[in-house]
Amino acid sequence: MKTILVVFGTRPETIKIAPLILKAKADKRFNFLVCSTGQHREMIKPLFDFFGIKPDFDLDLMKPGQTLVDISMGVMKGLNEILAQHKVDGVIVQGDTTSCFIASMVSFYHRIPVIHVEAGLRSGDIESPFPEEFNRLATGLVAKLHFAPTEGAKNNLLREHYSADSVFVTGNTGIDALFEVKKKLAETPDLARSFQKQFSFLNPDKKLVLSTVHRRESFGGPMEEVMKGLVALSEREDLEILIPLHMNPQVRKSAEKIFGNQATWVQNAANAPAGNKIWLCEPVDYVPFVYLMDRAHLIVTDSGGVQEEAPSLAKPILVAREKTERPEAIAAGTSKLIPLEEKAFLKTVLEVLDTKEIYNQMSQAKNPFGDGKAAERILDIMAEKL
Repeated sequence: MKTILVVFGTRPETIKIAPLILKAKADKRFNFLVCSTGQHREMIKPLFDFFGIKPDFDLDLMKPGQTLVDISMGVMKGLNEILAQHKVDGVIVQGDTTSCFIASMVSFYHRIPVIHVEAGLRSGDIESPFPEEFNRLATGLVAKLHFAPTEGAKNNLLREHYSADSVFVTGNTGIDALFEVKKKLAETPDLARSFQKQFSFLNPDKKLVLSTVHRRESFGGPMEEVMKGLVALSEREDLEILIPLHMNPQVRKSAEKIFGNQATWVQNAANAPAGNKIWLCEPVDYVPFVYLMDRAHLIVTDSGGVQEEAPSLAKPILVAREKTERPEAIAAGTSKLIPLEEKAFLKTVLEVLDTKEIYNQMSQAKNPFGDGKAAERILDIMAEKL
């Protein structure tokens, strides 16, 4: 039995690694150990509860105002101590976070094989997204096994001269997680009703535009142009906009500047001015966010995970970024890049909303990122190759 340590800490990592942990815990071929960095503690606790995950190790890195350097030093110190005290046959990291990169580097220093889940994504610009593009490039350099979500991601790795024997297309584990949540919502009417109550301020007669923006490279001007575009969009009578607002102070500052009194926080819904069209709320846990995606008519986002998930819910996605490392969604027709400039932004949104052929094509396109069986494939390959 191989002992495998999986290291993660952010909410997106938790979502995508949870299906693999659940499958592995029931697989007699592996002894699976779970290490949470603790950097998104409050955001991932509901996920641990939902999926029934209990970490074996917690690095407890959550601190106010911490920088990428602070996180790096914390992961390096904490993981080094764990690997020095426990015999581990492989370390799994996911995606492109700082915890992913630092964990892979520490594992490499300990001469422990690194297993990279969601490998091979590339934007081609080391500054965008920042620091994710660097993180995934650097993680690839030390990984023994590269689990690519798509053929495109595999081809990126092969062009970079990684051995074909180390690169495998598995689909994306995030789709596994999405299917698990959809199943739970369908089988648990009380859960679905609780979300209907939670978001009862939404008008069922209006089309919902769900929007999330948080990328560092968009801070300031570009993000504010997107917000201006959303304000202009809110003038339409047939829709309303819900924005779960990221906790980053720079995102909050831009939101306050642009939205002002033209948006209402959901806790003040009872006192919302007549005709309010923009709702702001605190970040939404993953399971209710899936509910919101399923309810939405259109999604505007700069999130990588949402780009992957929304096609399985038949939702068109407008990607508020200059570049994306997920071109498969663009090629499949499920998403479009949207300009980070108010007027061009608005023009693109209206084109999708008002052109039936475009909307239907985007909503009916097949999800290129997976079929919900990625975790099974990963475990079978690990059992053979480690």
